[in-house]
Amino acid sequence: MRIGLLRHFPVAEPLPSGWMTAAQLHAWRERYETSVVKPTAAVLDPSQWARCYSSDLKRAYATARALYPGEIVQTPLLREVEVAEFGTGRLLLPVQLWKWIVQAAFLTGHPSQRASRDDFMSRVQAAADLALSAESDVLMVSHAGTMLYLRKELIRRGFHGPRFQVAEHARLYVFERNSS
Repeated sequence: MRIGLLRHFPVAEPLPSGWMTAAQLHAWRERYETSVVKPTAAVLDPSQWARCYSSDLKRAYATARALYPGEIVQTPLLREVEVAEFGTGRLLLPVQLWKWIVQAAFLTGHPSQRASRDDFMSRVQAAADLALSAESDVLMVSHAGTMLYLRKELIRRGFHGPRFQVAEHARLYVFERNSS
């Protein structure tokens, strides 16, 4: 059995830079969530995949539709982690520092992010269950963070495949498990 993980196309909303408040960062995230994709070249043979699952977020589904001609099942299980807004008022911090703070709060289970982290981890396990229930080669179109944790879950379940830190846009990562 093979599971292909594919990150959505790049989006039109540029990454933020400079200094921002938590509210400004949250507003950028909302713009990113609804931004249109910029299709790029992708190496994907759709005939290799019996099924295609996609995050139900616009950018992932648009990518799946552009690359996979068959039926695409949209699911919230493949969504990116939903980060709760920090209640820091007018505190301005560099965007890179916010990124580190959000990651640290997520990884340590900080109370501000614990519920979203626990929900996300449950969704990753359920997405792996969904892929395995297909009992055929499956393509999953998702997001960078989701793919990182889904990769870890697949490895835990006996699959092998490439390593990556931040998945590249529109690049296919194939994970296989021997049938023996």
